[in-house]
Amino acid sequence: MFIDAIRKFLSKPRSPIPYPATRPYASSGGCRRQRPIPKRIGRTYVPLGVMQATDAFMRGHEVERYVWWGGYFGADGDAQVVTALGAETRTSYGKVHLTAPQLQALQSKLRALDQVLIAELHTHPPGADGQNSVDAAHPAAVYPGFITVVVPDFAQPRFHDLSTCHVYEYVSNLRWRQFDPAAIRERFVIEESGISVPL
Repeated sequence: MFIDAIRKFLSKPRSPIPYPATRPYASSGGCRRQRPIPKRIGRTYVPLGVMQATDAFMRGHEVERYVWWGGYFGADGDAQVVTALGAETRTSYGKVHLTAPQLQALQSKLRALDQVLIAELHTHPPGADGQNSVDAAHPAAVYPGFITVVVPDFAQPRFHDLSTCHVYEYVSNLRWRQFDPAAIRERFVIEESGISVPL
């Protein structure tokens, strides 16, 4: 009878079922949002799955796209990115503008996820440089160490390597410090989400 059940299971036609894009259940909050922002933020850990989700939000659009990275701070001052929140709003070729209610909707989603804003990212068109004066004057958060990333060329051919982007750290009074590629690789740790280990 057991063998018959296995044969029946194996004989069923298989159709590829996409993996669900949402979590199977919502857990109660762990109070991550209540942890204070560190005076000095160390490294920022980003799962490759968050990079892929960010790429999916950004690439394939010939207009600017805007994404928040939500996560939490550890007791050691490091930041752990958990989720990419893509702003589903109308943008234009060289401009992205979010209204106060739209920003509030993003914050509400972070609250529901028990996460804080670690970084904001947006794309620029081909030929555009990094952060401009409008970007610098309108950050989504103003705590020292907050990160903004400008992704060139509308994320083409793909958003994969942060060290090829323009990455800035908020200092104070609308002043920013730009990271060079070596500093980006030191500050941001990209980690694979799943690895097959042949034994």
